[in-house]
Amino acid sequence: MNVAVSTAQKVWKSAQLLIGFHQDQRGRQRDVARVWPPKNASAGIHADPAVQECFLVVKGIAKDQSQDVQVKLREDQIVVRREPGLGWTGVVIEEGRISVRVGDTWVRIAADGTVGHEMNGDKTYIDPDGSVLKKTEFAEAMISGDGVELSRRTEGTIAAIGEDGIIAKNR
Repeated sequence: MNVAVSTAQKVWKSAQLLIGFHQDQRGRQRDVARVWPPKNASAGIHADPAVQECFLVVKGIAKDQSQDVQVKLREDQIVVRREPGLGWTGVVIEEGRISVRVGDTWVRIAADGTVGHEMNGDKTYIDPDGSVLKKTEFAEAMISGDGVELSRRTEGTIAAIGEDGIIAKNR
């Protein structure tokens, strides 16, 4: 018997494909989208999601928590979102990257292996070679993937440690 199967926990109970029409037949914007299931459970993906959206609502099995997930299908991306409180609140899947939102933090993984972390205006990047770049309102710091080079720049100073020594000076 497969151990993963015996320890798996049920999370989802149903899924429904829906279309949301944000404009009426005359092209006027609606205050609230008109939503209904498509015929034959098949729907085209409109070029402009502000006009028409195709999405899937997946219902959670737990009655005491809002675990429902909405999967929005777009021409250029798939957006998965849920209510805050259970960890991640959004996932955006695009051609060149995947982004995950947890609280106020975005983590992005690019096709080349670059990882980006953005929180409260601070950004951290990890390149495929292992080098790390940190940018804040006050400073920018970098460490090479092999740990040999370090640098820091602020508005008034620059400092670096490398194989050839240490440099520190006012700008």
